[in-house]
Amino acid sequence: MHQKNELPEGWEFVSFEDVLEINPSKPPKDVVSPDTPVTFVPMPAVDAVSGEITDPEIRPFSEVRKGYTAFQNDDVIFAKITPCMENGKAAVARNLLNNLGFGSTEYIVFRSKGAILPDYLYHYIRQESYRKLAESNMTGSVGQKRVPKDFVQYSMIPLPPLSEQHRIVLAIEALFARLDSTKEKLDRVPEILKKFRESVLAAACDGRLTEEWREEYVNKEEISIFFESIKKKRMEYWEKENLEKFVSNGKMSQNDKWKQKYKAPENTQNFDSFTLPDEWISVTIEQIASKVTDGDHNPPKRVEKGVPHLTARNIKNWEVTFDNCTYISPDDFEIVKTRYNPQKDDLIITCVGTIGETAIVSDNLVFSADRNLAAIRLTENGANPRFVQYILNAPVWRDIMKKGSGSTAQPHLYLKDIRALTIPLPPLSEQQEIVRRIAALFSFADSIEAKVAAAREKTEKLRQSILAKAFSGELVETEAEIARREGRGYETAEILLERIKEERGKGGKKR
Repeated sequence: MHQKNELPEGWEFVSFEDVLEINPSKPPKDVVSPDTPVTFVPMPAVDAVSGEITDPEIRPFSEVRKGYTAFQNDDVIFAKITPCMENGKAAVARNLLNNLGFGSTEYIVFRSKGAILPDYLYHYIRQESYRKLAESNMTGSVGQKRVPKDFVQYSMIPLPPLSEQHRIVLAIEALFARLDSTKEKLDRVPEILKKFRESVLAAACDGRLTEEWREEYVNKEEISIFFESIKKKRMEYWEKENLEKFVSNGKMSQNDKWKQKYKAPENTQNFDSFTLPDEWISVTIEQIASKVTDGDHNPPKRVEKGVPHLTARNIKNWEVTFDNCTYISPDDFEIVKTRYNPQKDDLIITCVGTIGETAIVSDNLVFSADRNLAAIRLTENGANPRFVQYILNAPVWRDIMKKGSGSTAQPHLYLKDIRALTIPLPPLSEQQEIVRRIAALFSFADSIEAKVAAAREKTEKLRQSILAKAFSGELVETEAEIARREGRGYETAEILLERIKEERGKGGKKR
């Protein structure tokens, strides 16, 4: 905080109670008619970012006179309770109906005695430094902490001459308007990048992303050979899995007739959204997967430590996370993993509640999966897991999965629906090229996002820097400097305070 000898010439260091009425009295009920409409400002109506009062209500005076805080035009309202205070909820009351406003009892009301402009005060209390000081002086229990009245009474504020306050406010608002314009542009970037990523995925799905590359490197026969190898691997996996069941059950077949029970899945779906390149085919997830399953439907009890048990909330930003996960015992995991035991490159999909979030299992991940997680294990040396993940995150497939999950309060994408999902399948070489190109374009988008985040942070720091300069006399030319240059006198803050005190004293005697 400023010391008196650090202040610019003509300024004074004063307490809030020197220049403000704090929580002034309500208007007497016999002065205002009970049915007089007044403005009511609940706490949510004060925008913590802009400092504007948005969507106020109109209520009769009789309804709000008791149990609410009263204020009038040009009063400054300041939220005293956590977290509203820390978030910056404060505003200058304006355009109040019949010059009467009422609101939450969690407001502290500041009314100028005449020596300080409401907007000057407003910008002062919106400083991060002031809010941090107020936070350190809060009293009360956790979640119900409040700024006490005596803190604001004895808060100190640097007070310039009145004309200088006007110039400071105008300068702050002009600079803030430029920052707001910049912020508005920055705020539009995330939506632009979202649409960019969606357009990249859409172009990948219908072949546009690799059209020129495909003409040079792919022939029409390649996909047929590739798909035949997938079908062969899928059948081999089925045979291997059944042989293991025979061994575990102690029953070995005397011949290979059991292999005839294998039925290759068929694709009965067609694309409605677009036409695939001649070098591609459409397939169902079941056709290219050796396994499609979900987590245990009756997960065991949780323990303090053990094997992580993951749910839909652990699939974030295309990755598996262990944030806030629960645990099951290793013994219980040995039981539940017979349904699903994670392997590298498994594609996880959230299938209950939150639908369609995806992640790929990386090396050495061990976890138990809840029933709201489905897993696709693609056939070995078949479709690229990252390619399939990109396809399922394209807007078309996100919509398909959400529509397929129903419209109930708890959407559910069943395994049969996942198996039946039809996706485009290019040759493996083109899948790899698509993955490479998407990764490069997404990385480019990520770099822009990081720059935007840094710019937004810088914008907020500039805002605080502007305020710091304003209240140290460095933002505009001081009244003392202007007066010297023009060869005239001026009213210092000290003289201003004396004048206001004298005028208020005379007014009191008249009453």
